Amino acid sequence: MNILFKKSLIICLATFFIHLALPELLKAQTLPVGDFREEQVRIQQLFNDSLSISFSNRPVWKKTYDAFLPESTEDKSLWKQPYDFLQKTFFEGNESYDNITLGIYEPFIKNTYNTKFPYGENNGAAWYGRGLTTEFQGGGFLTSDYVTLTFRPHLIYSENQDFRVPRFVPRDQDGNVLYGHKELGFGIDEPFRFGPDSYTDFNLGQTSARIHYKNIEAGLSNEPLWWGPGVRYALILSNNAPGLKHAFFGTRGPISIPLGIGKFEFKLIGAWPEDSQYFRTTEETNRQRFMSGFNFNFSPSVAPNLHLGFTRAVHSYVPEGGLSASDFLGAANFFERQTPQSAGGTGNDEKNSLVSVYLRWVFPESHAEIYGEYFREDSFESSRDLLLEPDHDRAYTLGFQKIITSNWIDFFKVNLELNSLLPNRTDEVKRQTYYYTHGQIRQGHTNGGQILGAAIGPGSESQFLSVDGFFSRGKLGIILQRVVDNNFFHYEFNERFVFPNVAGNKDYFNHRVDLNLGLNGAYKVGPILLRGKILYNKKFNYGRYDLGRNFAPDDNFAENDLVNWNFSLSARYLF
Repeated sequence: MNILFKKSLIICLATFFIHLALPELLKAQTLPVGDFREEQVRIQQLFNDSLSISFSNRPVWKKTYDAFLPESTEDKSLWKQPYDFLQKTFFEGNESYDNITLGIYEPFIKNTYNTKFPYGENNGAAWYGRGLTTEFQGGGFLTSDYVTLTFRPHLIYSENQDFRVPRFVPRDQDGNVLYGHKELGFGIDEPFRFGPDSYTDFNLGQTSARIHYKNIEAGLSNEPLWWGPGVRYALILSNNAPGLKHAFFGTRGPISIPLGIGKFEFKLIGAWPEDSQYFRTTEETNRQRFMSGFNFNFSPSVAPNLHLGFTRAVHSYVPEGGLSASDFLGAANFFERQTPQSAGGTGNDEKNSLVSVYLRWVFPESHAEIYGEYFREDSFESSRDLLLEPDHDRAYTLGFQKIITSNWIDFFKVNLELNSLLPNRTDEVKRQTYYYTHGQIRQGHTNGGQILGAAIGPGSESQFLSVDGFFSRGKLGIILQRVVDNNFFHYEFNERFVFPNVAGNKDYFNHRVDLNLGLNGAYKVGPILLRGKILYNKKFNYGRYDLGRNFAPDDNFAENDLVNWNFSLSARYLF
């Protein structure tokens, strides 16, 4: 945590205690990204249009959750209280005084086990290596009308057992594995393994200090953020990495625009990403990073369930003279010109800009929603360049959710999501980059050694389908997913190193593909909410050992396929 962040935190804490004398309680908690109550709110939106939030600027304000609890739709058959066991206020057993309220977060513990190799996504500060990973979250808060202080750390133990080293993980001159590099073929701070031993980690988790008035708030936070409409993946900010230490200013809910034009939400952040201890720095990269981020979305009054958004993140190294106001506002400066990395392949721009546009459209009458996000990694050289090749260095997400009512279970929820971070054919005429990487900011779009955006990573694609059945005391569902792991590396390797001067077929048998099949569920036993998952995780061509091999029809390509079983079980005590 740098000096500026520490000083700002002290100021916020001092402000908090000054406001302890303020009357009347305004609960200002947030629903942590990934919390089960987020799913409940999003389901409720598919049943009726009383909740107009975009759900693309998370974490969501707790008041949103409280707002729908006493309500129901006119058609009682569609609101069968599928979460009977969740119909509680967010916190129970709080102590309320004339000036402040003190509360305790529900204690939460989770165990995850991988049998063959690391696997896990969207876990915040936790990294799920081979073997057992145990997590604990808990803490408390104080809140008044205008100031809220929360402390909810994330404690992690990882057994981190040894596993088979992929082919393209580099080694030093003595043959020792360099843990700070995945098999990606480029530099980025994303270790393939966090060292050779078990370890314990402490992260601030959902900790924040905030001041707020009506729907506006500002403060300091370590909370993971999720920007965009995706259910499985977000392309710029998600909870796949530890939460960024950041200062923020934005909305806690929709704000109406005069003259009945519509509503909007936004958040502006200044953040300090951190390196993992396995990132091999140089004189140029051994510097503190800074990231400015901006997320804005708008819902027109003529279509209140349509949410249109824009997101931008700008990475840079902190200048020797320190940060200025323009650095904090960098992501909101849409007129700043940058030299694109693709301009001559120089990558000489000192800032890394990532941008996306998105939409989410909810159809309560059909109990459905559609959503999408379109992302660009690289800047454009001119308006002509943007017009001719808008899909240069692009990625995208397309998704659909639907509620299906049933006579023998409360309802089913179907989610289909397609994601692509694979550059397209413009690479043949104009250099494209590995997404989340940069020629100057060598750590890439990461924090604590994990990617801040989509967990599948650069050059990858995903097709995801889940079907969940909800009943009075819980849910049970199935997961089906296919992930093509860094296909861009596969194509680049074949183009450059496998018979580069020979036309015709090359190696098309060794794409790195994951097949994930699983069950997940939740069930309440007394005051304990149990959640679990069993996942069959098969990696085709694990390690890329045969990539580029001149294959024969009778070759045994299955010899390098590897199967991992992923088990997880969590327990949350509901006060």
